[in-house]
Amino acid sequence: MELEAQVKQHENKLKQHDKELSRLNDVTLEMQKSMNEGLARVDESNRFLREQNTRQSEQNAQILQAVLKRNDDSESRQAELEKMKEQQNYELKIIDKTNLWKMIFGIGGSAGVVFAFVMELLKYLGGR
Repeated sequence: MELEAQVKQHENKLKQHDKELSRLNDVTLEMQKSMNEGLARVDESNRFLREQNTRQSEQNAQILQAVLKRNDDSESRQAELEKMKEQQNYELKIIDKTNLWKMIFGIGGSAGVVFAFVMELLKYLGGR
């Protein structure tokens, strides 16, 4: 009889273990399902972020190209301005030289007139 009680007790324990294993299996399956859902969301999020990153990279490339083009245009305009400035300086130097010759002729002519006037004045005063 004692043996039958022990067998029965073992059977009860085995049933309890089977129930516990079944419960743990259910919990494990639920955890696996939850992890799969979470990983699916993470994959979708990663895909979205990759697409967004790709679009951002394309936009950054366009911005960079625009900035580089603007810099090239700016350098070109700056070179044109420098060239115009040099041309204007050259023209101003020519004008200064032209004015210098005009001044020399004007001063020379004025000096000649003053000299002639003084000579005539001396002749007039000396001839008295």
